Amino acid sequence: MVTFDFGRKNFVVVGASSGIGRQVALELSRSGANVLAIGRNLERLDALRQASPVSLIKHPPRIFTEQLDVTTATADEWSAVLENFTSAVGKINGGVYTAGIWGLTPLNAFDVQLAHKIFDTSFWGAVNFVQASTRKRFALEGSSFVVMSSIAGDFAGKSLFAYSAAKAAIQTAVKSFASELVRGKHRINSVAPAIVKTEMLQNELFAESDKLLSRHLLGLSTPFDVAGMILFLLSERAALITGQNFFVDGGYVVGSFE
Repeated sequence: MVTFDFGRKNFVVVGASSGIGRQVALELSRSGANVLAIGRNLERLDALRQASPVSLIKHPPRIFTEQLDVTTATADEWSAVLENFTSAVGKINGGVYTAGIWGLTPLNAFDVQLAHKIFDTSFWGAVNFVQASTRKRFALEGSSFVVMSSIAGDFAGKSLFAYSAAKAAIQTAVKSFASELVRGKHRINSVAPAIVKTEMLQNELFAESDKLLSRHLLGLSTPFDVAGMILFLLSERAALITGQNFFVDGGYVVGSFE
């Protein structure tokens, strides 16, 4: 298994209470990093903090937690949670935004509130996080950031216009952000999974479709699979990669054209 050394580094993970975000937070901590885990579910965040690795070294890595609703958080609220973390451990080396929700939005009968919430969570929440966390007061020069997209951003499905549009917007924003953040020698990339075995999708009927499952030539991805790509992009081995989008799709794109 590929491992990374993030000893004495500090990262922020948004959407860390479950799924991909939780996996990333745990792997970063186990690789030696201090982690600020941000999410809405305080109980799950507490469980995540307790799951962080036990170490005998003098200053072991720690998981800090903050409860925040990314759809309503103000610039001051983002600054406050980042200030709490950086004042305790120092400036950050990067961050990951995994917060997102899924839902069907058929054109002729969609829930307007749901459509806006999907966009607010997946897109505007990510924009606000990147804007706040890349400021000089919080981020070290040369920090790396990863935000979540989806293959739906390139291959929009029926009744998924809000979700697909939000994920496509993320990919476009990343390209634009990369040219601005280079001033601080920062990098930013997006990761685009297909269907991932997470709690968010476990009750969705479409996830059980034999036809849909068969398109994933290597099977459905897990949070562990996606976290591997994210950790690589955060690492120094990806030092020359920015403004890019990476599929982690289990062969879905190839399988769709069989």
